[in-house]
Amino acid sequence: MRVKGVAFLGLALALQLSVQVAAAARPWRIVLPDTVHVQGGTALLRDVALGPVPAAAGDLVLTAGVAPNTAVAISRQTILRKLVTAGLSAGVSFRGADRCYVAFAGRELRGDELAGEIRRQLQALVPTPTVGGPAPWFELSYPQMRLSADGDWGVTLSRHTPLEPGRNLVQVRVTSGDHTKAFAASVVLHSYGETARAIREIGRDTPLSAAQFNWEWQDLANVPRGVIVGRTSLAGTSTARKVAGGAALREADLHETPVIQAGDSVDLLVIRGQVAVTVRAVARQKGCLDQTIPVRNELTGRLVNARVAGPGLVEWRR
Repeated sequence: MRVKGVAFLGLALALQLSVQVAAAARPWRIVLPDTVHVQGGTALLRDVALGPVPAAAGDLVLTAGVAPNTAVAISRQTILRKLVTAGLSAGVSFRGADRCYVAFAGRELRGDELAGEIRRQLQALVPTPTVGGPAPWFELSYPQMRLSADGDWGVTLSRHTPLEPGRNLVQVRVTSGDHTKAFAASVVLHSYGETARAIREIGRDTPLSAAQFNWEWQDLANVPRGVIVGRTSLAGTSTARKVAGGAALREADLHETPVIQAGDSVDLLVIRGQVAVTVRAVARQKGCLDQTIPVRNELTGRLVNARVAGPGLVEWRR
């Protein structure tokens, strides 16, 4: 009985499969009109063909992402190729036109609408103006294109950090219904800051202050990289090399001003757990804030590497 049951089940499955194959291969027809009108930017086979087509074939996407108020020609060969690729071509035949012109209706997104929304979102990325200087502004350019505005549409920017002076590339994604368009926008930020020129020659290792320079407002989009911008940039700095009179001050001209010089008598704060003791020591080399320098403990004569914590103060954690 078990053998007969298995044989019967196999026969039933074979019959079911043969019915499915026969159904899949049942002849069906695509009748193409000369012209058809479609809402939105996507055309499915059921939107183009006259009369009924199998459900799976009807969902086949023939073209997508088409701008409104335009027409696209779709040939029999194109449709057949897509059916073959999707495994849906069994039993199909064609009647009617050799090619169908699909006219896409809908409202086109105006250029000023798109630019306005991109600018609105970019404005949030514009840095705050420097006190006393002109307000920053930007130039926007991107590829011209035709986009659908059917239903709700929106813009998404890939960037969320402030714009840098000069040219920035920002990825933009426009979504409208089932359409998405991505492109790169060029954003040139014009922001302003003061640059410095030495009034007269400044020797090496000279502590710097704003009074040693003439200051001029500049559009930072046109300032070369490495030029010092802003008077606060001089805080705690000295010249790393001689600066000629009239020369623009650059980052390479500066280094931090040491708060301790070699041979200075300093307080050495010795920290062990919750206990801290201060003893006198002598710095063996100059050091800036947070640098580690060797100092000699005057009480024990021992050399230790301590962190510069401020003028005349170093810390050593045991």
